Amino acid sequence: MSELVLVVRDLVAGYEPGVPIVRGASIAVAEKEIVVVLGPNGAGKSSFIKAIAGLVPVESGMVQLAGRDITHAPAHNMVRLGLAFVPQTENVFPLMSVEDNLKVAGGILKPKEVPGRIEEMYATFPDLARHRRIAAGNLSGGQRQMLAVARALIVHPKLLVLDEPSAGLSPKFVSMVFDMLTDIRKSGVTILLVEQNAKAALAIGDRAYVLVEGKDRHEGVASELWNDPVVAELYLGQRPAASVKGGAA
Repeated sequence: MSELVLVVRDLVAGYEPGVPIVRGASIAVAEKEIVVVLGPNGAGKSSFIKAIAGLVPVESGMVQLAGRDITHAPAHNMVRLGLAFVPQTENVFPLMSVEDNLKVAGGILKPKEVPGRIEEMYATFPDLARHRRIAAGNLSGGQRQMLAVARALIVHPKLLVLDEPSAGLSPKFVSMVFDMLTDIRKSGVTILLVEQNAKAALAIGDRAYVLVEGKDRHEGVASELWNDPVVAELYLGQRPAASVKGGAA
């Protein structure tokens, strides 16, 4: 495995003290990988990556980004530390133009860098260039997701983290978003995503973890997990097989 960009060990986190949603989950993401976090509804997937991004309080465990402990770093510092998080909703400023969204996102860069980075985002996402003066709230769902990702990428993150990037999109835009993530990975960006559309996510991922009740219960090569009977059992809520990490439930 290449150099690890993200290491999460035994993470326990939740919105209320003593009531954890994430219950000892551990994952690792290597440089230039796409790693997918899957699981049934209510498994704690989104809470898990939000805890990594500083948006859900962490009770115990460790989060390291490029060898640096960021376990208790505040969410507003994560971008400067190299972690860019794209939430499922409210991920753009709808009343601002596409270009102004990008300018705001590039605010931590040196002012002279911003115009060049914006042009690089337009080259990567031609649809955004064509709509640069349009308010973000008037974009299609797929275009809005492009803008959210461009806002995250503009600051050269070490790790791009996405929460359900295909949620609410038509099949056409789902395909477009996953193609976009594949291209981003080819450019050298490391990606961690939570996704309910397991088949589409596994098709582009390198490796995947399955969370059940807030803990990683299974992992493997993404292309092999779609037909893995253990994954089917976990999604159906049945008793995990003996090979599942952590043994019997």
